[in-house]
Amino acid sequence: MKINDYIIFEVDAVRFGLPSVMVDRVERAVMITPVPEAPDPVLGVVNDGGDIVPVLGLRSRLGTEERDVILSDRLIFSSVNGRRMALLADGICDVLEIKPDSVQNADEVWPGVSFLKSFAGLGADVVLVQDMGALLDPEQFLTLSNALAAMSEESPVNE
Repeated sequence: MKINDYIIFEVDAVRFGLPSVMVDRVERAVMITPVPEAPDPVLGVVNDGGDIVPVLGLRSRLGTEERDVILSDRLIFSSVNGRRMALLADGICDVLEIKPDSVQNADEVWPGVSFLKSFAGLGADVVLVQDMGALLDPEQFLTLSNALAAMSEESPVNE
């Protein structure tokens, strides 16, 4: 894949892009185990070959309610700030090249939005380029780490 290739995915009919270099792999979604005291947007965790991987959702960032996982959902695995994470998507649409001249900084279009890196125009479509590192602020990241530690002491995660 090229450096300007992006995985295009949907959440509630909104198209997002994630740089392909940030994506480890995409898998069919499985049951997500809730994590007590986990910060928003953490939906829970999945067991990935013995590794406990937090799953993040974007619906709350869009102002809608999270929903249960369905068969067509996908998990996009990535590493963020030294921790493996997965992003829940309704589906994967495509892998596209997004040229730098078609991208506009998210803060210029939508001031104060922290979870997006930029907006990209692809013909009639607009793609919201996701910033995985900004989905959790440092305090939320610490809260997640503490919640995962407490959870691992209490009970195993479903396989």
